Amino acid sequence: MAHSFHILPDNTGSAAQHMAFDSLLLQRYQPADAIRFRHYEWVRNAYTFGLSQRYSYITSEVSDHSAEIVRRPTGGGLVDHTADWTYTLVIPSSHPFSKGQPVDSYRDVHQCMIDALALQGVEAEFNLTPPSQSTPSVCFNKAELYDVVLTNLPSKVAGAAQKRSKAGYMLQGSIWKPLASRVDWEQFATDFTASLAKLLNAEIEYVSSPSWNPEEEDALADQFDSENWNQRR
Repeated sequence: MAHSFHILPDNTGSAAQHMAFDSLLLQRYQPADAIRFRHYEWVRNAYTFGLSQRYSYITSEVSDHSAEIVRRPTGGGLVDHTADWTYTLVIPSSHPFSKGQPVDSYRDVHQCMIDALALQGVEAEFNLTPPSQSTPSVCFNKAELYDVVLTNLPSKVAGAAQKRSKAGYMLQGSIWKPLASRVDWEQFATDFTASLAKLLNAEIEYVSSPSWNPEEEDALADQFDSENWNQRR
């Protein structure tokens, strides 16, 4: 039986609000066996960084002192959201995809992206060269294995960060729009989600935004905005 693939409405918020929403999307969403996808935008310049990164290093890499800097619940490095197309994909633990190897999941989602970009004449491919150094960097400055790069150019156009829990699999992804200036982003969203739904053997359904417990959502946003969370390492 095919899973439902729920596409949520686009929304705009702060970095802390988005991290709180994504955490609830993984842990609290109903129906729990539905795949969920959302695209979102930022109220101001923002950077997010991976769960295990050191705050002092991250802040040394960000020159815009007015920007929000928030630690994600997922892994990965520092991501510049000032000109990106941001999305989150959550796959429940009831779906076989949620139990795959992280490198395979990463590759498969990015293959769907490459296919969607190709429909608009943007030639992109996997980066197949592992990075030569372990020092974290700003996301679009260095391509990891199976990141998306432009064909015949050394430019990284997309990357993502992942998390697995008992509730399922979450991928927070980012596409650097200045490197894909020809893209119609509404059409891309349609093509990308259609490709993901095919990969996951799921049926697309457009749904309204979930109604979380407002006190829980606000408390989570406050947590992601706090020094205790962001400066924990």
